[in-house]
Amino acid sequence: MVLATAHILSREMQIETVEDYQNGNQHALGTLIKSNIRLCQNVAKQHNRDGISHEDLLQSAVEGVIIAANKYKVGSKMAFSTYARKWMVAKCQEYVRNNLGTIRVGSRVAKTLYASLPKYRRGFVAQHGQEPNTRDIANRFGYAIPEVEKALQLMGRFATSIDTPIGEDSNSGTLESVLPNNMPSPEAMLRRKQMVGSIRDAIDTFNDKLSTRDQDIFQSYIVAGESGPLVGKRHGISRQRISQIGGKLKKQFKAHLIGNNIKPSYM
Repeated sequence: MVLATAHILSREMQIETVEDYQNGNQHALGTLIKSNIRLCQNVAKQHNRDGISHEDLLQSAVEGVIIAANKYKVGSKMAFSTYARKWMVAKCQEYVRNNLGTIRVGSRVAKTLYASLPKYRRGFVAQHGQEPNTRDIANRFGYAIPEVEKALQLMGRFATSIDTPIGEDSNSGTLESVLPNNMPSPEAMLRRKQMVGSIRDAIDTFNDKLSTRDQDIFQSYIVAGESGPLVGKRHGISRQRISQIGGKLKKQFKAHLIGNNIKPSYM
């Protein structure tokens, strides 16, 4: 197990390692991930939200490193870690948006799969030696294939799993092999699971009261942490106005949580 004290490569060594990976050395990808694991941890921490697993955010940040390793242009003036951080942030924002801000009340299929799919997937892989496809999932849970496809797209859950090899070589190691092992106690996991369900339901009911514009601002700017200028540009309003609307929505959501007897750690 690689800890947060993993060796950090110099800028030049990272670029050389990227080049090795892009030239077919699958083991180099694991080296890059280990070198950037502290940065992954920091980015994941910045996107922590009540109702979101830190381990899943850390995995999303690692996925950002993998994307960066494939897309980075050797010879670029930008350091690899700087480039990779952009992808880490993008993947963490995507995960938060998909798994906290956009699972709506009406998405019964997504909620069921979000809760039950990981366990089913692990059992299926153990029995069949491969991931279940959409038809397998639909048959197992009794849903139509189009419903499952839509739910999986919404959830964004079929990205790289922690037990998938990080390179094409099956001996190249897995994401789990480069992530810190700091699982909480069963009691803490149960409390968190209960809080997750309560907050997700509260977000669903809160969203239903908002306009389409305010839903996007709430989910993107407040929940997912997207920058004010980007959200403002999408709606044709200034950064200052986004900040004002965001502040109002935060107060409204806090009141909504209190009204539902929910008190997350940040309140």
